[in-house]
Amino acid sequence: MFGRRSEQDQKQIRALQAQVRDLESLVLELGERAGLDRIELARLREDRVGRIPAECKRLVADGKYIEAIKVYREHTGAGLKDAKDAIDAYHDQI
Repeated sequence: MFGRRSEQDQKQIRALQAQVRDLESLVLELGERAGLDRIELARLREDRVGRIPAECKRLVADGKYIEAIKVYREHTGAGLKDAKDAIDAYHDQI
């Protein structure tokens, strides 16, 4: 019972890992076609990950941290801890 489920989980994990590798290769190829090197692609990824939605910025400015975390989660699909960390980091920067 447990072994079968674990095998299925491992198979799904391997499939997802292969999909991520394929997508990473595609990103690199598209970046090269657009004239971007790996360093610029890394910067773009950091910018994308580090973005705070404008609504979250407004909520933080108003002192509504819990609402900002909720909105961040809605916009990004992040989990609670990641959303809290992102909002806290943003608050510390301003």
